[in-house]
Amino acid sequence: MRIRPELATILVVEDDAVLGQVLARVLTRDGQIALHVPNTTQALHLLRRRKPRLVLLDASLRDGAALKLAVAIRAACAWIPIILLTTYPFNRSDFPNWLDRLVTKSIDLPELRRTVEAALVDGQACRPQAKPNPVETAFLANRTESYAAPAAAVY
Repeated sequence: MRIRPELATILVVEDDAVLGQVLARVLTRDGQIALHVPNTTQALHLLRRRKPRLVLLDASLRDGAALKLAVAIRAACAWIPIILLTTYPFNRSDFPNWLDRLVTKSIDLPELRRTVEAALVDGQACRPQAKPNPVETAFLANRTESYAAPAAAVY
């Protein structure tokens, strides 16, 4: 019997508009809430306002900041699984250990579904319960407004 994760918000960061929309549509039809953004700026904006349980991240974003975004997500909330979408086949040992999974483009939808489900199940076990959104807390500290998050609130 397969374990079905609860309804989850999945952030799809993909600069190819068609691929990003297709991935979001497939994940939505699978019963998740999928939000597609084409760049790191919009991804950070959504990370501040939503609580994604998973990030699908294109390794070769046009703005060149995919790695910086992954590092920021991992630093602010280590429990959010990151699935790297790449055109190059890599072995697990070839990419940083803080990336949870890898899906090679051209994407095999059954493989993507299995990978997303596994990442959500694994991430659910590591996810803290009933705490403030640490992505929002971490990035609010960088805003120009007078609000500064207390250091203890950043996880």
